[in-house]
Amino acid sequence: MKRPGAGPVLVGVVVTVAVGIGLLLVRPGSSGLLDPDSPAPDGTRALVHVLRDHGIDVRVQHRFDALSSDVQATGTPVTVVVARPDRLGAGRVADLDRLTQGSRADLVLVGAQDDVLADLDLPLGASPATSDVRLDAACEDGAAGRAGAADLGADVAYTTNDIGGSGTDRVRQCYPTDPSASAFVQVAQRDGRSTTLLGSGAALTNDRLGRAGNAALGVGVLGHQPVLEWWVPDPLDGAPRASTPTLGDLTPDWVRYGALQLVVVLAVLVVWRSRRFGRLVREPLPVVVRSIETTRGRAQLYRRARASGRAAQVLRAASLQRLAVGVGLSRSAPPPEVAAAVARASGRALDDVEALLLGPDPADDATLVRLARDLDALEKEVHRT
Repeated sequence: MKRPGAGPVLVGVVVTVAVGIGLLLVRPGSSGLLDPDSPAPDGTRALVHVLRDHGIDVRVQHRFDALSSDVQATGTPVTVVVARPDRLGAGRVADLDRLTQGSRADLVLVGAQDDVLADLDLPLGASPATSDVRLDAACEDGAAGRAGAADLGADVAYTTNDIGGSGTDRVRQCYPTDPSASAFVQVAQRDGRSTTLLGSGAALTNDRLGRAGNAALGVGVLGHQPVLEWWVPDPLDGAPRASTPTLGDLTPDWVRYGALQLVVVLAVLVVWRSRRFGRLVREPLPVVVRSIETTRGRAQLYRRARASGRAAQVLRAASLQRLAVGVGLSRSAPPPEVAAAVARASGRALDDVEALLLGPDPADDATLVRLARDLDALEKEVHRT
């Protein structure tokens, strides 16, 4: 039995779920981890404001094409920072390496793993950090020396492999996690640019920026050049685009997320309104309905639908069954056989009986009424004989 008020409650639940899904889909990667636009504890908006207060032109990019165009169009030295290298798609690390080599831009990577280091041809290996989060600087000069202790020992530590064998001149290590590994490595390239690796982004987050030397380290590493390109890789931006943009490329993100939200809402509504599968359950009617009322109701439906042909078929089928029993045949006897037996019993011509029982559908209501009267008269004749 359906409870009163269950419908509005279910609708409310559907709307709540749809709104929740919409909020989750508003932005891809909504966790805010190291996001320069995120005010969350693990975001980096505070660091961006500090850099801009120091005169650094911070530009946030989400697409590699936009990053490449902006770096090449900038006439001043540039630092490119990738705080989430784990989101770099196939081929993007090589594209990033070519971009920084061509523009001689400094590169900063946070938490890079072995696959990224190999693609950049760096003589380093990555391993899980085994020390505390707070580390002391082992360098007396540079950004690390000025910053002092910082929160870098949480995620990844780097070890050197073959210094000088992969096109590098010097590898500088600071913030050691153990005698052979460090959470801060700076590789000076022969063309004058540098590649800096931070084992953890904890020192850059809004929650920890004001602790120890985190702010000084962030400004010193990321604010070395007058322009900072902060690239937030899109996981769907993993391969070069085709020369001709597709419809999906031209569709704004909010349209795709809104359409997905509507699909989810529609699916929930379909499930809610659909019938349950299974056998039909017979239930007694709450009131007694007389047969004449049912007959009249069905006749009115036929009349409203102008289904005179269907009504004539129903009348003839019922008459054939009754006439078959009247002449001693079964209800399932073929109509031509029934018509022949009725013609013999009533004394009418066979053609007239077949025209009445098997003839064409009536063209209008008047013909349908005349057919009903003729069928009734034929049945009375057969029953009398």
